[in-house]
Amino acid sequence: MKKQITYFILLVFIAAGFNSCKKDEGEVKPNQAPETAFAIEAINLDGDNRLNSLVKLTWYGSDPDGFVKGYEISLDNINWTYTTSQDSTFRFTINSGSDTADIEVYVRAIDNLDLADPSPDFIRVPVKNTPPKVEFDADLTIADTAFLVGTTAWSASDLDGIETITNVYLSINGKSWFELNKTKRTISLVPSDPSATDTTNALIYYDNDQNPNSQQVEGLVVDGLNTLYIKAVDQAGTESKIDTAASFYLKGKQNEILVVSGLGGNAKTIYNNTLNTVGITYDELDLIANSGLYRPKLWNITFRLQLSFYNKLFFYSNETSFQNSYTNLSALLLEFAAASLQQFANSGGKYFITTNFDHNQNIDGFVGVLPISSVSNKNYGSARLYANDSIVVPLIITPADTTISGNDTTITPADTTRSNNLPNLTAQSNVIGVGVYNIDPLDTEVLYNANVVDRRPTIPWPDTKIIASGRRVNGKLNQVYFGMQVWKLYKNPADLETLFDQIFNVEFN
Repeated sequence: MKKQITYFILLVFIAAGFNSCKKDEGEVKPNQAPETAFAIEAINLDGDNRLNSLVKLTWYGSDPDGFVKGYEISLDNINWTYTTSQDSTFRFTINSGSDTADIEVYVRAIDNLDLADPSPDFIRVPVKNTPPKVEFDADLTIADTAFLVGTTAWSASDLDGIETITNVYLSINGKSWFELNKTKRTISLVPSDPSATDTTNALIYYDNDQNPNSQQVEGLVVDGLNTLYIKAVDQAGTESKIDTAASFYLKGKQNEILVVSGLGGNAKTIYNNTLNTVGITYDELDLIANSGLYRPKLWNITFRLQLSFYNKLFFYSNETSFQNSYTNLSALLLEFAAASLQQFANSGGKYFITTNFDHNQNIDGFVGVLPISSVSNKNYGSARLYANDSIVVPLIITPADTTISGNDTTITPADTTRSNNLPNLTAQSNVIGVGVYNIDPLDTEVLYNANVVDRRPTIPWPDTKIIASGRRVNGKLNQVYFGMQVWKLYKNPADLETLFDQIFNVEFN
């Protein structure tokens, strides 16, 4: 009997429990909101001991009956931005005229049912604007003396972010501040009047631009000292410290002919004496003086602009390679200059170039620039031009003229009598490694052939003997190239003088 009573009580409890479960299953509990918090409770900084405007914040959230799928961020507790990240780097804006601000940041979690935390977490971020920094590029400085063009570069930074720099300004000699294009870091300053003898405006070229900026910079002194200043301003109106470049002397233009010298010693002396004797006045850019201090570091900018002031050029160098102190590239002076020379020629410039290069020199960069198509197939390291031998001026042969009148045809024989009016030239002493080459006869003519031999006077040279060539425009030479050192053809000084006189005073006029 006791067992039956016990079983009855147990069944009552089981039934009661079952009924209770059924009642609970029938109830639907409401979704509970997520909770949100920043990783730090507060940033206790004030005065000058504040954060810069670039700040990283971290937050987290939890949900008691689901999961957090994202967060919303606000700076005013009204407008919200959604993110799935739990951290972000903020760049806060400080109003112009103030260097500090207290930024309020709110965060709220969003759960899997799109319910937002009704009580977002809040943190106050004390920030202080950091002044920008700007300076001239220490590797691209203007030498103590600049010839017509001063090329330099600048760089800027800001702990608040480079984007916060709104303006960069340049001043020449303390004159008014000129706003630079802050997206272009290389600048070249050129006098608007290259023949001025005092203060003038400067044209400013950015990077490798072909044309100057429409606005000019005041205060550039030609044939005098110049100092450059630069400063930056950020979005809060805070100015950087002013950086000052080393002063430089800017040489102006004096004459209409430019001489670019890449050799010293006898070569320089003979060329200068010859030019002076025939009354050719010139400006000179010496590329080897002071260990190359005045060589352009950015040739396609600086040298191109220097050439742009002239329409007549005498350029001489040799096969020596030089290292560019800025780019660390090594090349012949003529290689560095090639692109600028091409533009000079395209713009109507007339040049007389004398140089030589090794037989295995890659001349791809010269073809088109110089009136030359290929070097000799034979290594002209064994080519000799002996003392007292001449290099001979060939005749220009004018094609025969054909005239047709009715049924009659008249042919005038080719003219073989007209010459270049250039003198024969004679070597002062033995010349070794004479640079002979080929030309494209469609646009180039031979000016000189050389009596070149293969090491010994009795062994003829088996390949081309062209030593000088040229191109013409309207019947006159506008490009003259010698593949050897012309100064070594100084046996008869009067002949060398006649050569320069004919080229510069006749052909180039």
